[in-house]
Amino acid sequence: MAPYNQAVAVRVAAESKLNDQKKVYEGTIDPTWNIGNVPCYALALILQSCIQHQASTSHVDPLHISAHFLRPTNSQVPFKVYVQTVKPGKGFSNLVAEFYQEDSVRITAHAIFGVNGPTDDMPDLTLLPPSSYARRHPLYIHPSEGERHPMRNLWNFHKHVAWAYDDKLLDLNATDHPSRTNSSTVGGGGLEWGGYLQFETPTERLTNAYIPFLADMFINTINLLPESEFGTGLGTSWFPTMTLAIEFKFPISQLDPSKHSTRNVALYSLGRFVNNPQRRHDVYVEVWTAPSNIGEGEPREGWRDEQICLATATQMALTVPIALNMKNGKKKADSKL
Repeated sequence: MAPYNQAVAVRVAAESKLNDQKKVYEGTIDPTWNIGNVPCYALALILQSCIQHQASTSHVDPLHISAHFLRPTNSQVPFKVYVQTVKPGKGFSNLVAEFYQEDSVRITAHAIFGVNGPTDDMPDLTLLPPSSYARRHPLYIHPSEGERHPMRNLWNFHKHVAWAYDDKLLDLNATDHPSRTNSSTVGGGGLEWGGYLQFETPTERLTNAYIPFLADMFINTINLLPESEFGTGLGTSWFPTMTLAIEFKFPISQLDPSKHSTRNVALYSLGRFVNNPQRRHDVYVEVWTAPSNIGEGEPREGWRDEQICLATATQMALTVPIALNMKNGKKKADSKL
């Protein structure tokens, strides 16, 4: 049971081609970071492979990664990640990566790397406070005001992380809240969630490899809906991600420990649509810095203006019976959902 910063370790495979354009990485998946029988940080392993692939180049920072999840990954089986540079450029490098287990491709990804900061050939322009157009920290509460909320035992890592919900955001989903829509509403709708998520092991330190895991941590749209919206018969469900795209907004290495926690983040999610087939739904997520650990510090004036959005993400997920999750690893690896 390794902490997350050890669980994301990958190494260059012996079969890796000795050139700068293509490499093979390998490793094992720690089941500590499963939800049920399905690992939930496989994209982080792909990203870490890409980061190592780019380490000796001028484009060391991930700026964007998108992935299609073709089959569930399996923590009982070793993996290999094949990374290839498709287009090295002056400002950006484009990579493709494939995650394999038992000679079967499970995930395909496309990543864009560059330098996450100002460049000499372009004036510095960022939309940040005090601009009145800047997006502000999305949570109502300071971490010191947060109360830890238990995670489900099905999340194997529930003892290794803690989170605190923002109840004021949850109140926006109430059936009698003014934000509910009707025939005269223009736009609107959807369900919001937010809170702080903290890694409990003191040696954990946020890096880019944490972002794919964090971008997938939220209360799902279906679970935020009142029962009146979907009736009975839903049962315990699993929400497998089919596609996930992440944009990295700010270099984590430049965070200020006096203003930003090194192992706690703020999360905000918004889901607007649920459609057929399989109650397919969209989720938008923001990953922000947090000014302190949960239950620590105090909300001093201006703390929100000091917080930074680290990443945004969008995904398409399905709603399926939890039994499909629990069968993973107990049947042939090449079977599909």
